[in-house]
Amino acid sequence: MAKKQSKFLLQQKIALGLFALTLIGIVSYLGIKTFGDAPFGEFVEGEHYQLLENPRRVRGDKVEVMEFFSYGCVHCFNFEPMLADWVESKGSDINFVRTPAIANDYWRILGRAYFTLDQMEVLEGKHMAMFRAIHQSRSDLSTPEALFDFIEKHGVERDKFESTYHSTQVDSAINRADQMARRLKVATVPTIVIQGKYQIRATRSIGQIRMLDVMDYLVGLEQQPQKIN
Repeated sequence: MAKKQSKFLLQQKIALGLFALTLIGIVSYLGIKTFGDAPFGEFVEGEHYQLLENPRRVRGDKVEVMEFFSYGCVHCFNFEPMLADWVESKGSDINFVRTPAIANDYWRILGRAYFTLDQMEVLEGKHMAMFRAIHQSRSDLSTPEALFDFIEKHGVERDKFESTYHSTQVDSAINRADQMARRLKVATVPTIVIQGKYQIRATRSIGQIRMLDVMDYLVGLEQQPQKIN
């Protein structure tokens, strides 16, 4: 009798063990499938990003990431450190382009400042200084003269800056930026456009950190080999 009970208990243990192994296998399979598919199923067009009706053709092998921003936008100021880290992490995998938004006369002055610094090849050292002056020091840069005074105090040759600021090259850059924003339906900043066709902006459901996740997803999507029908 004891032997029968022992044999029965052994059979139960074996059965339970096999069931547990089967259950673990099923869970593992589902887990792998779920997490494996998540990066390419997590973000939804129309909810997390928009597919533009009139996309811009992008040439070259790298994925273009274009940011529309303004020095006068506090959200752009807060986003800048995170975006800079993200861009650095991508290295040579992307072509990152900044485009000033021209929403009003003040932002036009700031946009001209951006392109002037870029033309003079001193943008890297002054980009965050512009942001900090407006949003931390509360400097008034709403007139060209105030801007010129600020630039001079920050070690940039005033006469050269003024002449470049009023140049036809900066005029053309400002006009192109304005036309680009209109074509790509940019209504708020910061706005990111990936490869000329995907638009991402902060909403109630997508904060700035989440924007970076969506950017990762769309850049990865564009880097995948294209299927030929």
